[in-house]
Amino acid sequence: MLRFAFTIFLLFPVTAFAGEWPTYRHDNRRSGVSEENLNFPLKPLWTHQGGTPRQAWSGPAKWDAFSGNAGLQSMRNFDPCYYVTIDEGQVYYGSSHDNAVHALDAKSGSERWVFFTEAPVRLPPTLFDGAVYAGSDDGHLYALNSKNGKLIWKDHGAPSERRIPSNASLISLWPVRTSALIANDSLYYAASLTPWESSWLVSVDPKSGQRKFAEEMSGVTLQGALLATAETLIAPQGRSSPLLFDAKTGKAAGALSLAGGVFCLVTEDEQILAGPISQKAKDSQLLLTNPEGKKVATFNDTTRAVLSMGTAYLHTRGKLKAIRYAENSAELWSVITPIPSELIVCENAVLIGLGNSLSAYSRESGELLWTAEVDGRVHGLAITNGTLVASTSLGAIHAFGP
Repeated sequence: MLRFAFTIFLLFPVTAFAGEWPTYRHDNRRSGVSEENLNFPLKPLWTHQGGTPRQAWSGPAKWDAFSGNAGLQSMRNFDPCYYVTIDEGQVYYGSSHDNAVHALDAKSGSERWVFFTEAPVRLPPTLFDGAVYAGSDDGHLYALNSKNGKLIWKDHGAPSERRIPSNASLISLWPVRTSALIANDSLYYAASLTPWESSWLVSVDPKSGQRKFAEEMSGVTLQGALLATAETLIAPQGRSSPLLFDAKTGKAAGALSLAGGVFCLVTEDEQILAGPISQKAKDSQLLLTNPEGKKVATFNDTTRAVLSMGTAYLHTRGKLKAIRYAENSAELWSVITPIPSELIVCENAVLIGLGNSLSAYSRESGELLWTAEVDGRVHGLAITNGTLVASTSLGAIHAFGP
């Protein structure tokens, strides 16, 4: 039985206030929810080209003859673009193209500093108290000064420096592909690649880098952004079920047996939304489970969703919808749209990323508020101080503002 002691104020030692986007998908719940209002229409402000991403894993087979389904999404698609984090006038991203952490000026898009690691940086940095925390395929977690990119400290996830060739890079046998998560005065990350080698779940003091624990485990492959409740860490595993760990000790605490994939989020009332355990079903599915591990709802033909205050914003069977899932699944509105590759919400809009475009719809009515064209498929969206930042499959980062 899964239980999560959930207290909002313990979960977020760094509350993501309006105007900030300090970690992947905004907060430790990976909610994709911002309290900001955007003033539409938005206009292009700047574009930064970071080079085409080199993803860690290639996509899956496009069809499954046994199950009779086609167009399968990747269940390890955690680095299709340069996701960004934003705070204090700077936009940050990690690059799989040049193995670096970049800081851009949020107003102009000009580069302020760059810090090179020895292998790809696949997930966006986490920002906390003047520092930038990023993991690399070289096996290290780096703490950098947010103002100038200077190294504060670094921690090596595994006790060995073994390297292997992968996608035109020489990477650690234990790359850091989970992002950095900061909660309860601790920083957490994992060093992991394959289930036949040991993996490590690590906790350090974010200021000093001093170890709190390093738990070795076998038979797992930890990849994708970590999530947290007040006392529990949730670690995606790609095709396998996300794992649960005690945040104080790093000890195993079970698994989300109904789920799989790298897309996960935690709702305000401690329910967990995650992808399917396999791709054998004909429809894509997201499953919502309660703190006891029981299924609450199934969202069919859905790969991305945001759940906020009892309302689910999702795309299913050709339509973008708002559904009061806490109230007998009452549909608030629906509009016909293509299948999105990203979906977030702000105070007044639902924003979706598409192939070569992005669109905003009224959160209240579903009315189309704005659309814009970009280069590539939009996989990442973030909001800061009235600005919308979109990241694409071609390595472009586009900023739009009033």
